[in-house]
Amino acid sequence: KANGDLVDVVTVHRYPLWKPGAQQVRPAELRQNTEEWDRLVIYLRELIHEFTGRDLPIAFTEVNSDPRSVMLGEATPDTLYNAIWYADVLGRLGRQGVFMVNQWVISQRTTGLGLFMGNTIRPTLYTFYLYKHFGNERIYASSGVPHINVYAARRPDGTLTLMVVNLHDSEQRVPIQIDGATPAQAEVWRLDAEHNAENLGIEPFASGGTLTLPPWSATLYVLMP
Repeated sequence: KANGDLVDVVTVHRYPLWKPGAQQVRPAELRQNTEEWDRLVIYLRELIHEFTGRDLPIAFTEVNSDPRSVMLGEATPDTLYNAIWYADVLGRLGRQGVFMVNQWVISQRTTGLGLFMGNTIRPTLYTFYLYKHFGNERIYASSGVPHINVYAARRPDGTLTLMVVNLHDSEQRVPIQIDGATPAQAEVWRLDAEHNAENLGIEPFASGGTLTLPPWSATLYVLMP
């Protein structure tokens, strides 16, 4: 409040699922937690404007689910559940126009937080492999299905991309509607229990059709005419 005129970027570290002692985070808690991230950014913007009188870029310079030195649990940071949670959190932060998001940490052997353990890749790294193919211009997208979220972007060449996250414990079939475009097929990339951000090839894709989403999955669709 006293030095707001000197601030260029407001940064936050966020680990929302700390628990005391040896208590374990469950997949259902990860699923519920993703919903808070949009509200968090909106509230932070309100605080910034209240205390500085202007809008400032927001950066999340450390983000993960559980800050503790835990690993090899059901939903610890070294699991697929965490990777899909992270995919949804990234989508929400991008939707809210966050300037920067940094995962913590690159490599660790004594906790589950690292993207690597030695030369072993942990699932959350594949979340970033998926987003590598995402566009860089935000496009409006929304989902009316609880715990299934969709994020859209456009690449510099005009290609539309969709990231669809299924946080359910079971396969889901959901309708898809695209306004202003008439794709006929899509290149599909998927992260789930059977695929590590793998290219599944070209599949038929039409507005008004149905998407089949595996449980706890993130699927990137690169739309094609």
